Amino acid sequence: MPEPSQKRHAWGEDGRVDPDSLAPDDEERAAGPEGPTIDLVLRSLSIVPLLLVAALGLIAVVSWVLLVVLGVGSSDPIWVAAQGMSVARLLGQIAVAVLIGLAPLAFTAAVSWAAARGFREDSTRTFWTVIQSLWGLAAVGLVVIDRARHEWLDTWGFTALDWWFAFGVVAFAMILAGIRLRRAPRSRNRGR
Repeated sequence: MPEPSQKRHAWGEDGRVDPDSLAPDDEERAAGPEGPTIDLVLRSLSIVPLLLVAALGLIAVVSWVLLVVLGVGSSDPIWVAAQGMSVARLLGQIAVAVLIGLAPLAFTAAVSWAAARGFREDSTRTFWTVIQSLWGLAAVGLVVIDRARHEWLDTWGFTALDWWFAFGVVAFAMILAGIRLRRAPRSRNRGR
């Protein structure tokens, strides 16, 4: 015998609406209070570009560990490369190696924080303004790189398709940040 909470109700008795009688803008109400909302989809989509950037930062951190610290590939591990160096040069090389590792680690942490903050329902207009501005700077940087394209891009293995993909991701991120900016509350204290 099913419990009362598991019992199926006819449309309308449990707060849901018959899907056949819906207008397109009534979809959120039809799902009921426990159903997914358009806001959840928008929040999820708006952090996808941030997660892509965080994944690139994580790849950079793993690459640093493999290449610089462990010496995978054609280079030696850092402790083998450091043998025979003077103390001053050794300290300089260690400082450079640590900075090379900390830069992508800090970048990945910052982007991951932004993704977590951006997924929240109460992320503010200031947050989305900053995010949209950063994506705008990235778009300007991509345009400058495209206009000043030299053979160094080809030597690194970047193609025009890679550039267009990156520009598409940045444009997508800017549009979604603008939508989230329009839907964001003006301040934390509003509505409380």
